[in-house]
Amino acid sequence: MASPHSSNSNPFAGPEPDATAVRDLDIHTRVPIKLDQSNSSYYAWKTYFNVVFREYHLLEHVDGTVDGDLMAGDPDWAAIEASLIWWFYLTVSPDIFHTVVSEDDDACAVWTKINALFTNNKLQRLMFLQQEFFGCHQDDSSIADYCMRLERLADELRDIGAKVSDVPMLSTLTASLNEDFGNAASNLTLLPNPTFHSVAAYLRLVERRMKKVKVRVHHTALTAGTSHGASTPAPPHPRPPVPPGYFPLPPAPPAPPAPPQQQQQGGGGGRRNRRRGGGRSGPQQQ
Repeated sequence: MASPHSSNSNPFAGPEPDATAVRDLDIHTRVPIKLDQSNSSYYAWKTYFNVVFREYHLLEHVDGTVDGDLMAGDPDWAAIEASLIWWFYLTVSPDIFHTVVSEDDDACAVWTKINALFTNNKLQRLMFLQQEFFGCHQDDSSIADYCMRLERLADELRDIGAKVSDVPMLSTLTASLNEDFGNAASNLTLLPNPTFHSVAAYLRLVERRMKKVKVRVHHTALTAGTSHGASTPAPPHPRPPVPPGYFPLPPAPPAPPAPPQQQQQGGGGGRRNRRRGGGRSGPQQQ
């Protein structure tokens, strides 16, 4: 395929793109992510595509240096244009697709529209991304995930012209570590010429050592409990439920003490009366 700005006499003219190789390329293996406005995937998506453009000599299809109308009659050019547009649509989210899709756009127009979604409104995006970057905390995430989150935010800031240097990257990383890394953060001053990547590598080693210590302590506690015959006491049996309508009676009050017995008056006369009565009732002697 011959382009209007290249000729055989130009020693700097690059090789021509192969329309068949472009058509048969599995773009998902070269761009293994899907671009979405809800996450930090734009920098990676754009980087993957720029590598593909250089590898297959496709930069002139997206950088605007060639007038697509003049090349519309070239079948190889038209085939590559269709492949590029197909790639862009397959690697973006449905909401981005419906935002940029147009029947008459060439590959350069689609590429420009998609990039504009993430580079326009720079002031608003700058304020939002800076707040998210400097407010980023490790919390319960691993060191690897925490560093990746910071790097993605830094990439988004770089895309709008706000490059984040190593100093704020390093200060944000160390200032927002969770309490488990308190001793490690204080030891960072001993590192010679610390950088974001060197400190991140050091913290990953510390995290790995902390995990091994926790496993060892847990294993020691289990071994000690087994050797001493310690067992977990069984939970107490639950009390049976009270049947419906049952109300226990209150305990009866204690009985009052009995009064003391009184002595009978004239106890001797009583015995004498019994004796007389016994004499009358008996048979009379003659």
